[in-house]
Amino acid sequence: PFLKTTKTKSGGKITLKPAESFSVRSALSSQTGYTFSTGIGEFDRVLGPGLTKGGVYLLAGQPGIGKSTLLTQLALSISSPTSPLAPKNTSLRGGKGDAAIQKQSSSLTTSSRAQSRDLTPPRNVIYVCSEENPAQVATRITRLQGVSLKTDNIKLLNTSTVENVLEEIKSDPNCLVIIDSIQSVFTAVNPTTPGSPSQIRDSASYLIQAAKENSVPMIIVGHVTKDGDIAGPKMLEHMVDTVLELSGDRQHLLRLLRTVKNRFGPTDETGIFRMNSNGLEEVKDPGSILLEGRVKNAPGSCLTMIMEGTRPLTVEIQALAVSSPLPIPRRIAKGISGNRLQLICAILTKHLNLSLATKDVFVNVTGGMDIKDPGADLGIALAILSSVKDKPLPENSICFGELGLLGEIRKVGFTDKMLKEAKALGYTTIFSPISQTSIRSIKLM
Repeated sequence: PFLKTTKTKSGGKITLKPAESFSVRSALSSQTGYTFSTGIGEFDRVLGPGLTKGGVYLLAGQPGIGKSTLLTQLALSISSPTSPLAPKNTSLRGGKGDAAIQKQSSSLTTSSRAQSRDLTPPRNVIYVCSEENPAQVATRITRLQGVSLKTDNIKLLNTSTVENVLEEIKSDPNCLVIIDSIQSVFTAVNPTTPGSPSQIRDSASYLIQAAKENSVPMIIVGHVTKDGDIAGPKMLEHMVDTVLELSGDRQHLLRLLRTVKNRFGPTDETGIFRMNSNGLEEVKDPGSILLEGRVKNAPGSCLTMIMEGTRPLTVEIQALAVSSPLPIPRRIAKGISGNRLQLICAILTKHLNLSLATKDVFVNVTGGMDIKDPGADLGIALAILSSVKDKPLPENSICFGELGLLGEIRKVGFTDKMLKEAKALGYTTIFSPISQTSIRSIKLM
């Protein structure tokens, strides 16, 4: 095929390859798009089908939140000879496991059959140590799984140069590549310093191109700014296939993995982990952790149900309303938006004649949770009301629902599912949009 060489603005040379055209049928039968389980259930829950060959994933989070720990555990799971990596070929919905893969492989052309090994889940991992040295990563591996585990399939690549990473990918295309991090690698084509917007853009472009051409799944770690945004150009989020966010309060043990963007699966799922001495542990029953140590029948405490992805969670919201010595009382929130707290206080003042003008109001979501679900509005309001009246809510009660400015309680997504879950958990008093239509209709005291 005709190859064209051209010069870049910086004086370098690049080779332009000819375009390739595919029919829909041939594109579906290619190895690109083949998905496989990671062996970590909560990680797969967030991604949908699992990791996709040729897919590029951006993982972002605050410093010290557990990004490197999670990726080290992922590398161990992929490379372990006993890891149950279940194939999940999305282009073979009617097939079953290896039999479907073998049938697919037999129908490949001679040239494609040489690459049929790419249809198997990778067992090798290339971990690019651009921020840490290999000894630090190796120490973390032994801390998480012990020295007895066979880790020969994990290659720790001590480099910050993108070109070195590309050579490793060419030498072993059937692997998982982890770049830690995009802010610390650079390409020789761009003379700017690592971490600059143009350097991040160019480095990511070469890495993504290599992942697509070699059908290699790649996970790129990204830093975040003090405002919580991913550092670097916004273009980076558009270039990758999936953007993952690992969040949580570093003073608490709970960690939440969410998808901001996902070309291969849903964006409404949440993976829940708990940090311990062995790394990040999957949490199958989040309620047992979130409600651990709760004081029952206490004024200012309210249980509410929220949705994290498609999973209902029971969380405790605590409120404290006290007389304020300040001319302008304070409204302090942790785990919810401060603007949301101001809005709910205004609704209570207007529709329940609740005197909050001389009171400081503090609201906290226990367990280090950060709630964005509007269905927690009713729980926040009832917690404040309980604290002001200094009387506990009814025993064995729970609530959920969004509050409107007119005082109405509005339905939220998955209302029926949350109601069913609340009944299954044995709650006898349920305040919801089904049973109450307005905040004024709730008689507590």
